[in-house]
Amino acid sequence: MKAKFLVWLLLFVIPCLLKAQQRCGSFQHFTQALQHNPSLKYKQQNIENAVKARVAQSGHSANAKPIASIIRIPVIVHVIYHLPVENISDEAIQKQVAALNRDYRRTNADSINTPFYFKDAAADARIEFELAKVDPDGNATTGIERVYSPVAKWSGDDKMKYKSEYGAKAWDADSYLNIWVCSMNDILGYSSIMGEEKEKDGVVINYDVFNDLEDGGAYNSGRTAVHEIGHWLGLKHLWGDADCGDDGIDDTPKQQTYTTGCPGGIHTSCGNTSNGDMYMNFMDYTNDPCMNLFTNGQRDHMRALFEEGGFRSSILSSKALGVPSAQGIALPDSVIEISAIHLYPNPTRSELTLDVKNDNSWIGKEIIVTNVTGNVILHHLITSASDKLKTDNLQSGIYFIHGNNNGKKLSQKFMRL
Repeated sequence: MKAKFLVWLLLFVIPCLLKAQQRCGSFQHFTQALQHNPSLKYKQQNIENAVKARVAQSGHSANAKPIASIIRIPVIVHVIYHLPVENISDEAIQKQVAALNRDYRRTNADSINTPFYFKDAAADARIEFELAKVDPDGNATTGIERVYSPVAKWSGDDKMKYKSEYGAKAWDADSYLNIWVCSMNDILGYSSIMGEEKEKDGVVINYDVFNDLEDGGAYNSGRTAVHEIGHWLGLKHLWGDADCGDDGIDDTPKQQTYTTGCPGGIHTSCGNTSNGDMYMNFMDYTNDPCMNLFTNGQRDHMRALFEEGGFRSSILSSKALGVPSAQGIALPDSVIEISAIHLYPNPTRSELTLDVKNDNSWIGKEIIVTNVTGNVILHHLITSASDKLKTDNLQSGIYFIHGNNNGKKLSQKFMRL
């Protein structure tokens, strides 16, 4: 009997657990973060208590200050790539942002699939997302930053959020939603924890699910980002990350655990009502084509974060969607052909690595370094796939590397600290 149970466990339960872990790493990230900083539990609890109090008082307090009808959240997408395929296109990013707006505004065509017994609970969250127009220095931006990294795979330990780890630094979390897109180990995405350091604030999404391909694939409709941003906005998994746990939302039925795949019909657990589990909710683990709603309670919980004094209220006064107030020096685009040289660390002090592993035809070619006025500072011959350029004799400032490899042109910038 024990042997049969073990076989059943290996064949059915463990694969389901692995699949669930791949969908979302937020709870694992939370657990690991608490081990390093136990005070996070109390910070998060205080934020949640404040949200519950605001939800309870909403519309009943004479002193309550209403927030904007539509909450607009500026987004900066940090694309961190090692291989060319990971350097996703502007079009893919724009489709993903459109998918966020589709689902948070409940304009998704598959909202018709919400079971009739849950339709009254389904909500337009009145939250919209837009790529930032202004960077933290007041300069114009596309809301997309692209960074080449020598790191091939990332895990849920936040290293992709630091330049010192060859990742990308967060923009001011009081004014932007930071999204890091990179190649992840084992998980599709995860969110930061409310109360963590601001430089960690945001969500991380695997590059191959950051899109809206609309082809019916399990994770191709952009809903990994919808789910993780739900965490960023204070929502928990429906099962409260415990057996028949509590997500703190009144109109989401209790359920025993996560749901995988694309089920149909009514599935009951934890003594919930005859309507069963709300497995089509964006905060479950079902496949993208089978998710289609947030509830009124989830909407109120998310929007309460933006009320006066709320944890994310500073977003409402962000200037990131306004008009640029400063005009920086026009610099060459840092997004270049896949044959180009990748530079790191950038900024640098004494030495810059020139990585040409994606196109070793650059070996034996000469490059020049110029300053911002176009004066040639030095010539350098590339002698290996991971060449070193000494920069300790350069003054602090912006420099450019130029090269020509049989018609393949290179123009890349770097900063000497």
